[in-house]
This record gives sequence, structure tokens and C-alpha cells, in this order.
Amino acid sequence: MHPTQADVEALLSYQSRLYPNGVAIKTYTLKEGSRWPDYEAVVSAFYKEAGRDCWTDVNYRPAADHLLSAPDTIAQATLPQLQSLLTYCVRGERFCDGHWAAMIERGHVQRILSRLAAFA
Repeated sequence: MHPTQADVEALLSYQSRLYPNGVAIKTYTLKEGSRWPDYEAVVSAFYKEAGRDCWTDVNYRPAADHLLSAPDTIAQATLPQLQSLLTYCVRGERFCDGHWAAMIERGHVQRILSRLAAFA
């Protein structure tokens, strides 16, 4: 399944909400007595949208590892590579609490969305 123009625009709508004035928002809080992040609603909504079938790449691991290790390559990424990156961002929370926050706060999601704008 390939993303439609509406799918692209839906993801892009989060850029200004996750990065107002180009700066990452505070993505989560830790409730007293909890060890797990309590994500802001916009963060959860973004990852729900990014986790839709049209963005999923079941073979994401090798491509995403390579692209994230050299962030400048994201600026040249193809749509399938962006799908791999989004899958990596979404699924990482299963293995590491706080992964979603790190992907936003380190600017990976911002770079992915900036590149995705070229496909809008």
C-alpha cells in the first residue's frame, strides 16, 4: 500500500505542532511513581498516524539504521526510505521506552517531515 497525497498531508500537519518555531516540544511527562513516559496527545496522535499501513515497511531495519546514522542522507531520501524511517520511529517504542521522544527531540522526525514535504 502506498501513501496518498492525503496521507502525506496528514503527516505534514504535525510538523508545526511538534516543532513550533522549529523547536521540538516537550514530548512527555513522567507521572510520580511511574517509569514510563506519558506522551503528550499530539505525540501519540502523530505516531498513530505514522503507524498506518501506508507508512509501514516490514523490512525497515537495514535502511533505517543506515539513514539515521547519517542524518544528512534523510534530505535525499526516497519515499520508500521515508517509509522505512517512519516504521523505525514508530516501532522503536516497543523496545525502548522513550524512543518516540528521542526521535522527535533529536530532530529525526523533523528531518523526515521536511523531506516528506517534497512529495506533497
